[in-house]
Amino acid sequence: MGNGTGDGPGGQGSDTGGAQGPGRSAGGQSPGSAGGQSPGATGGQSPGAGSGPSPASEAHLPASQRTETANAGGSKGIKQGVGAGALGGLGALIAGASGGSVVGTHESLMSIATAMAQGAGIDLPPALMVTFLYKQSTGKTTKLEKAAQTWDEAAKQLTEAVQQLNRLVREIPGEAWTMDDRPLYESAVQDFSAQVDALSAYLDAVQISIMVVAWALFTYSVFAMGMAVYLDALAIIAAAALLASATGIGALGGGPAYAQCLALAGTGLTITAVATGILATAGTIAAATMGAGALMTANSQENNGATGAFDAFQKGVATGAAGAAANLAQAGVNSGLNFLNRSGKGMFPAAELDFDADRDIDKTWNVGGGAKLTTPGGMGEFEGGYHAKIRNGEVQGQEVEGKIKGTTPGGMASGSLGGKLEWDENEKLKNKSFNAGVESGPLGSKAEYEGNWDDQNKYSDKYNINTPGFNRTDGSIQKKADDQPPPWEQNL
Repeated sequence: MGNGTGDGPGGQGSDTGGAQGPGRSAGGQSPGSAGGQSPGATGGQSPGAGSGPSPASEAHLPASQRTETANAGGSKGIKQGVGAGALGGLGALIAGASGGSVVGTHESLMSIATAMAQGAGIDLPPALMVTFLYKQSTGKTTKLEKAAQTWDEAAKQLTEAVQQLNRLVREIPGEAWTMDDRPLYESAVQDFSAQVDALSAYLDAVQISIMVVAWALFTYSVFAMGMAVYLDALAIIAAAALLASATGIGALGGGPAYAQCLALAGTGLTITAVATGILATAGTIAAATMGAGALMTANSQENNGATGAFDAFQKGVATGAAGAAANLAQAGVNSGLNFLNRSGKGMFPAAELDFDADRDIDKTWNVGGGAKLTTPGGMGEFEGGYHAKIRNGEVQGQEVEGKIKGTTPGGMASGSLGGKLEWDENEKLKNKSFNAGVESGPLGSKAEYEGNWDDQNKYSDKYNINTPGFNRTDGSIQKKADDQPPPWEQNL
């Protein structure tokens, strides 16, 4: 939706600003303004934008009425925006009730909102900057939620382990251990329990911080839906005003009406910028909580007998700095690419870059990167990447992956197909996988399937589905093997 195919004088399809009322001459309006409106601008409205007076009828209204229509359209757009946000929240509740993730609907809602804002940007340049902010604020909430669950499970396991250890110590009969070293042992167990309790509390804090960010992203997506519908409603009125100016019918009134719409869209951009700043603040607070929590936990553990805890914390910070630097560089570059491609037309061939530098528990570094390239107009896309596992300066494994994606004219739907190959340290092919998917950005729906054969040619699979009212993450269509019976039932 909103995929206009030509830029008219004065900057249609660009965001160079200005109230372009008379700037589009009657001689040659570009598609998306008067001659060939794209969905979400004039002829075809974006989902949720509501109905309004047609451009032809608007063109015959007196100037004062057109200005009043712009103001009334702004008020109506606010109501429609609130309704759209409420529908987004309702879809999330439905997703949660069906066994999916409430916060996971963020990705679907942001996909719809981004497409709608791009459509509005054809006639209202501020909407293109809103599109940029939306792209910057889209996250993987399903992955955040799964990560939070992992941290929560780890915290519970640590707590259970400490409780079991203390119970075992208490159950040792007094007459079974009467030597003087028993109090020393019990004291050591208490110190160890305090260390583990501190670590468990930190894991809980991390889990809560991650979910705070996930919920902040979800809340932002509900707001984004409302703002996108509001901008689309303004775009319909703005397109009518531009048509009036371009055709010479009521040209004197078309300019003020368009200027009013442009001003209202600018206000929407300001509100969106503030909301984006609040979202960024939530992420910063979460990061600060995790960083400060790690420091406090290290100090607590050292005070309870773990003499190397603070040194381990310092080494962890140094190691993490490499991954953080790669992620910050990636975010900086991709922010620039999002800005260049904010119109959704693939103005710049590179759509996204990926940099990785991560170390696992056995001190193996996973380094590499990738890129996503688009064809002019954004109808074709290619992704490629390479990573190497390095330990002590030697390559311990490599992987290469690629994916191609094609989009239908108008951008309503797309399909993708790709694969990945992995080699071990002996350059023996270890894993082979393929992936396929279908997606509709304007509808906020996406489905992916991945199949993998390991080095024993054992097949495994997973799928991901995300829609505004239903989602599943890392599901599998394979029948799970029954649990093994206990040893005493296996005739061993």
